[in-house]
Amino acid sequence: MLNKLVLALLEVVRLPVLALWHASGWRMEALLPALDKFVIIAVPHTTNWDYWHMLCMALLCRRRPHVTVKKELFRPPLGFFLRAFGGIPIDRSKSSNMSEQIAEMFAKHSRFMVVFTVEGSRKYTEYWKTGFYYAALKANVPIVFGYIDYKRKRSGGSFVFYPTGNLEEDFQVMKAFYEEKGRNGLYPDKVSALALKPRAPEEELVR
Repeated sequence: MLNKLVLALLEVVRLPVLALWHASGWRMEALLPALDKFVIIAVPHTTNWDYWHMLCMALLCRRRPHVTVKKELFRPPLGFFLRAFGGIPIDRSKSSNMSEQIAEMFAKHSRFMVVFTVEGSRKYTEYWKTGFYYAALKANVPIVFGYIDYKRKRSGGSFVFYPTGNLEEDFQVMKAFYEEKGRNGLYPDKVSALALKPRAPEEELVR
């Protein structure tokens, strides 16, 4: 019932929200793929405004974005609103089990899209977080490369990539994409590096 109410509400606000977005000069130049399930990464992430633009992208394509939120925040009444706006309760005390938690959510829905800010922070970071990768791998869904370009006021998310299980090799594809596309965040000094944290060989095993 909640999902139906949320979808109806999103349809009601869709046109005025998109009209406001377009009036501010923003356009989506690469539409989201016509796939039922996928993980989408949002790059770069330097401000809370990034979520607003991802929401507009989703509304334009009539999708409902979901994001991970620590489970402790899902107490009433806040929990109701978090769920309504796509929040997924995650037990962060079990970080190694995050991919399984996300995979279970994908299994419960016939149409599901999860947004990950891979830099993990709005501040500069040296390495990407890799939870998005293992979540997609475990759920057997593709990764869509999303971008938000504040310099041109353009966004997109049509590049579809299926993870192979070799994180480092797959990351080179992601790195090449974002190097070519550019990473024009609202705050350029906060745009993080395109790098993975060095790992011991045993850590590269699929979790």
